[in-house]
Amino acid sequence: MNITSIADDFGAIVRRSSGETLAGLDRSAIVELFKQRGAILFKDYSADLDAFNAFAASFSNDFMTYKGGGYIRRTVKDGADKTLLSVSYDHGREKQDTFALPLHGEMYYIDNRPVMLWFYCVRPADADGETTICDGSRVYRELSPATRKLFDSKRLKYIRHYADGEWQKIYQTDDISEAERFCKENGLLVKVDRAARAIDTEYLHPAVIRSRWGNHAVYINNILPVIWQEQMGRQTSIVRFEDGSKIPQDVVDEVVAVQQRLIVAIAWERNDFIMIDNTRVQHGRRAFTDPDREVYLRMVRSVAF
Repeated sequence: MNITSIADDFGAIVRRSSGETLAGLDRSAIVELFKQRGAILFKDYSADLDAFNAFAASFSNDFMTYKGGGYIRRTVKDGADKTLLSVSYDHGREKQDTFALPLHGEMYYIDNRPVMLWFYCVRPADADGETTICDGSRVYRELSPATRKLFDSKRLKYIRHYADGEWQKIYQTDDISEAERFCKENGLLVKVDRAARAIDTEYLHPAVIRSRWGNHAVYINNILPVIWQEQMGRQTSIVRFEDGSKIPQDVVDEVVAVQQRLIVAIAWERNDFIMIDNTRVQHGRRAFTDPDREVYLRMVRSVAF
């Protein structure tokens, strides 16, 4: 394998060497590199979707749907497989939204979240639209002592309200009792208004965790996307500290400033793909205008390594 670093102590790029095939890569070597670096970008393999799916499944095929997720995502394939998702399409709209997304961990507002993510580039945007990644362990180390102490001592509370017609999309069911059961099984405090057919949830979780691999202290959560949504006027999804207090703006500004020093932009080429440690690495995207940009996502619930 031809391996280079994305940053000094974070991420790796694996490029195809002459005569090498994707199927012939040493899985054990990839696993060890992944554990050490947190993210691996694969380039120059010209992997079609079938080859990508087979490669991803060779590490784990415990793929997840987006049930309980914060957005509405389109499944790529019709039929039984609901685990191959498009990140570039907001179901129900005529064209995809192309705004930037701040750095975040995937589904840190629910117990049943992935440990690993795969992103596969079907078609890059004509310009911009890079996927962004950042080492959450480095973010934590570079936060001020006061901010680290704050996040170490106070859990986050994600508060959501879903009206009739919304929770059905989020929980992928028309049965409100099934939606309630899913919430309880995934660590959410849930209140159901059966008369209005509405659901309210609260979820408590730390802003800082220990990574699965390396036992790093990691700043990884969903604070920034939820705050951004609230600033844009959405009042049905907010984040607070456990005591109900707002996260101070100067703390948010500090987090953003640290992330901007450390952020890495993945300039996609067709058939590139990346594997990401969702217990260490934050991800997001930069804004773009090309409506035909297409990136697929697979989320992995569990792995054997």
